[in-house]
Amino acid sequence: MQQATPEAAAPPVTVRSRLRGLDVARGIAIVGMVMVHVGPQDLPGGGVAGAAYRSPHGRASILFIVLAGIGVSLLTASRRAPAADTSGDRSPAWLHGAVVRLWWRALVLLPIGLALQSLPVNVAVILQYYAVYYVIASGLLRLGDRAVLAVAAAGATLGPMALIWLHRTAPMWFEPGVPQWREAGRIVRDILITGYYPAIVWVAPLAVGIWIGRRDLRDSATMRALLIAGTVAAAVGFVVSDALVGVLGPAASEGDWRQLAMIEPHNEMPLWVVTATGIATALIGGCLLLARSAPRLVWPLVAFGPLAFTVYVLHVLVLARWPEWLLRDEFVPAWTSVARFALVSVGLATAYRMVAARGPFELLLRAPWQRR
Repeated sequence: MQQATPEAAAPPVTVRSRLRGLDVARGIAIVGMVMVHVGPQDLPGGGVAGAAYRSPHGRASILFIVLAGIGVSLLTASRRAPAADTSGDRSPAWLHGAVVRLWWRALVLLPIGLALQSLPVNVAVILQYYAVYYVIASGLLRLGDRAVLAVAAAGATLGPMALIWLHRTAPMWFEPGVPQWREAGRIVRDILITGYYPAIVWVAPLAVGIWIGRRDLRDSATMRALLIAGTVAAAVGFVVSDALVGVLGPAASEGDWRQLAMIEPHNEMPLWVVTATGIATALIGGCLLLARSAPRLVWPLVAFGPLAFTVYVLHVLVLARWPEWLLRDEFVPAWTSVARFALVSVGLATAYRMVAARGPFELLLRAPWQRR
């Protein structure tokens, strides 16, 4: 059977109103990432409050990347010309335009991410990785659905295996510390292989997001399918990991092949990728359903979500300049700090969107020729 081309995989879609459920998911992702940055992640115990507080660790960032993949697909679908499907051109104008937009976003995000990472904050900034993800996404756009899923499977399996092999053969690549501006080679290696969000593994949730974005996300059946499929994938990942660790025992070091069975946050291993991506997929499906059935209930996150980039940058700046305003060492004070941050951010975002549709940093992502 002939593989589907990008034209067949992503049928023409006209520009329509925003999918509010995706904004809700973005709002949840930014709150989850703030929780990771301001409160205790390695503190054991805490009961239900502690377990709930630790839950976004290793999952909020994956949710961001799945949403980024969905956004890439929606970016191209909303600008396609129907004639592109019958022209026979495998690189039509809509695709060229999408690639240029994605590369512009990469050029904007890379220096901002590196600048934020150079600040005195205990945060693994993701924006410079995002820049490379957008470049990778510009290539994935040319692939059909099956090829995109194959890339996701390869990233989730071969990527972790490559990391374990490199830990065994080139441990010096994984030296601690943040690459400096002058260390261009180390920056590239960090983003692609050895960093906190290595592209050789994180291409998996990105590709899954691109595949999801090609579905009809306004269809209730699609929303329910995402919720169910994501929940099943996450549950299977947890069960398989528990079974394998019970048989093989825990890994003794970073280069131990038994790591492949473990699901600790940010261990970059296959079952962690499956569970985190499954949770992200289920949450997106649930947010789409909730935004449709109870729009008033989710309106704060709907106002918050479109400004996620701006809020992310501002929270890193606050951590660098006024860390005492956010950082907490115990669960209950951390919950209070996050709640205060969320309330202030939602209020400011709501007020800002009364006068402007896009945040200041979101506006930077639009190429100059797109701005009015």
